[in-house]
Amino acid sequence: MASAQPESTEIGKQVPGFEIEALRDSGRAITPSDFEGRYVLLNLWATWCGPCIEKIPALQKARQRYSPERLAILNVSFDRSRPEATALLEKREMPGSHAYASGGLGGEFGGKFARVSGRSSSMRGLPNFTLVGPEGKVTEIISAGDSGGVLEMLSEHL
Repeated sequence: MASAQPESTEIGKQVPGFEIEALRDSGRAITPSDFEGRYVLLNLWATWCGPCIEKIPALQKARQRYSPERLAILNVSFDRSRPEATALLEKREMPGSHAYASGGLGGEFGGKFARVSGRSSSMRGLPNFTLVGPEGKVTEIISAGDSGGVLEMLSEHL
């Protein structure tokens, strides 16, 4: 259910509650409770986003360095259609769980992570990586245009 004022994704705050449909397993919902007690790397991406595709090797290295018990990876596609994302995943290995955000960046899921309070601008485009701690709070955010790398962020916090 969409709220009138989406919750913030500022660092240190609790991740907004969400329920999003699995990309390949239509009808199965993914929620934050699926990842309780682990760090979660939330990767917001799309096939039309060149920098998103360039980050796939970093995700593969992250999976090699950190076990699924320590770090869960949730890749959320913002593609126009589900088949676009699944076609790419058949060609390229992207580790982790996969979900589809219908409605794109302006949809319910995108809205929860795009509009934030105060001076924070946690989502200036794609790719967007949000690291969530085991307690469910936002630990760090890397947005489009940020110079920091995913692996550096993970090594700093894990």
